[in-house]
Amino acid sequence: MKKFIFAGLLALFASQANAGFIQGVTGEDMAGMEVTATFADGSSETVTWAALTTGAGAATGLLPWAVMLDGDSFGQYDSSTNTLFGEFVISNFFDFDMVSLSFNALVAGFVFDTEFFDASANGSGDGRELVSSNANVFAVYSNNYMDELFGTMTLLSTSQVVVAAGSVESFLTDTDQVSEEVPAPAGFAMIALALMGMRLARKSSK
Repeated sequence: MKKFIFAGLLALFASQANAGFIQGVTGEDMAGMEVTATFADGSSETVTWAALTTGAGAATGLLPWAVMLDGDSFGQYDSSTNTLFGEFVISNFFDFDMVSLSFNALVAGFVFDTEFFDASANGSGDGRELVSSNANVFAVYSNNYMDELFGTMTLLSTSQVVVAAGSVESFLTDTDQVSEEVPAPAGFAMIALALMGMRLARKSSK
């Protein structure tokens, strides 16, 4: 029986060592994320997100197009005026409409938190479903990391146009950073469990 208890403690110890999450991610933080834009003429371009200034970052293509975020990725939405604050801003100065925009966040250690409340209690906090200035735009999530957290988000549109040529659109979504660090309280609990397991192991060997 004691061996089973010891095995259970080890399993709990391992689960406590799982990754945590850092909230309050800004545009500056997401350096390394890969962003791919695809256009109506069939061309596409993948660029790497880079930090610009304090709190701000962007992915800038050569075609030309760009996506920029200045501030916390969570942002704010005023439903009474349909106004976005702290949003991702997409600029399309290419000759063709942008038909999709894909973000590979996990490659840089980030995930998209797609639910407003932390219903899964995985420590990621409040998330946000996509809110776009273009009512036709929706998000497709893939590369599931855990529960409501996804490593990849692709913006598509029911009209086949995410951002028209020569136009600017914006959207809100929430990103969290994956952290391998275990919070201090969990760390102390792990030490206590390990000591208890060692004690049970010694007793069972007698």
